[in-house]
Amino acid sequence: MIWIYILIAILLLLSALMFVPIGIKARYTDSFKCVLTVGFLKFSLYPKKPKIKEKSLANKASEDKKNPKPKKNIIKEKGISWLLDVIKKTANLAAGALKDFFRHIIVKDLLLSVKIAGDDAADTAVKYGGCCSVVYPAFGLLLGIVKYKNCGVDITPDFNENAKTGVYFKLNARIRAVWIAYLAIKHGYKGIKLLADLKN
Repeated sequence: MIWIYILIAILLLLSALMFVPIGIKARYTDSFKCVLTVGFLKFSLYPKKPKIKEKSLANKASEDKKNPKPKKNIIKEKGISWLLDVIKKTANLAAGALKDFFRHIIVKDLLLSVKIAGDDAADTAVKYGGCCSVVYPAFGLLLGIVKYKNCGVDITPDFNENAKTGVYFKLNARIRAVWIAYLAIKHGYKGIKLLADLKN
């Protein structure tokens, strides 16, 4: 009889875990940060903590103060076109294979502010038009599917001399683990394919 009670306890535990909220918190200003939350636990997805092999933490901290390493700027490395491509692919995915997934997501915050600057006024205007043609339809599509509380997008051109393109992004979303399990079975293959496309 004991094994029956153990089995029931395991099943109850698994049932409880299925309702644990899983969330993503992401923010981009000068650098990108992304945290995965599972219940009360937090895991940093980006940036990842560097592995220290031979040198001690004290020596490493001392060297970092003397020779600080510049923060990686993903927008400067890959360009604004990369960000727009990611937004476009995510929106297309939401409309297709993972429409069910987005329907079960609860978005607490989804904020995007983009300041567009080009080499000259004409270049700025072209980039501004291209950005608006991608971002606004994508946000409209996403917000028509997900449940959201605080969302907004603002795109402005900057025609001032020596102006630079700037991006502010904030995301705070969650989904129940039970939906993750269900959708992983239903749409797992298509999700893996999207991740492979984004990496390439």
